[in-house]
Amino acid sequence: MSKEKHLEFIQGVINRHNSNSFMLKGWAITIASALYALGGTINQPFVIFIALIPIFLFWGLDAFYLANERCFVDLYSSVAKGKYSIQTKRIFKKEFVDGKTDLKTGEIPDFEMNFKRFKIWKDNHCWQVAKSNTILWFYLPLSITSILVFAVLLTINTNDPKTFNVKAKIETDTLRLKMNENPYEIINNIYNTEKQTDSLKTTN
Repeated sequence: MSKEKHLEFIQGVINRHNSNSFMLKGWAITIASALYALGGTINQPFVIFIALIPIFLFWGLDAFYLANERCFVDLYSSVAKGKYSIQTKRIFKKEFVDGKTDLKTGEIPDFEMNFKRFKIWKDNHCWQVAKSNTILWFYLPLSITSILVFAVLLTINTNDPKTFNVKAKIETDTLRLKMNENPYEIINNIYNTEKQTDSLKTTN
């Protein structure tokens, strides 16, 4: 029963590392896309070039989480088997020569969560993880895309503007007010009859 609980604890840590790795990839895409849009809007190519900084930072951080995740996977496997065995061909030669791996086999105590003993394996090193397929083929195309977008926008901005000679002739129309021959009559009363004496008739 204690082994099952131990495995559950380790599996929970593995799941959290996996979630963090997925979140880092999402943040990398979001920040890079935002900088692409900002650089295109303000017409500044170097803003897009800045996107490489967070991409490389997330690349290294993602490799760190994945390296720790692999160590916990090895810890999970060792707990399930009841012991761990370190293969000399999978560890760094310097650490093996220095005597840091004098214990090639051993048992994992109950509820032991120390994963550092598995960091000496080459496959669990951050540099090796950064070159793995799951990491390399995500951040490398994203970096290349940033460089291409930067180059395209920089090329557009450095092109010499073309001048166009436009000949235009503007003529003003004359506004003519034609007056009628007969002058306007201003009538004070609505009903203008000859019999009414209060009618006022003026001519201009």
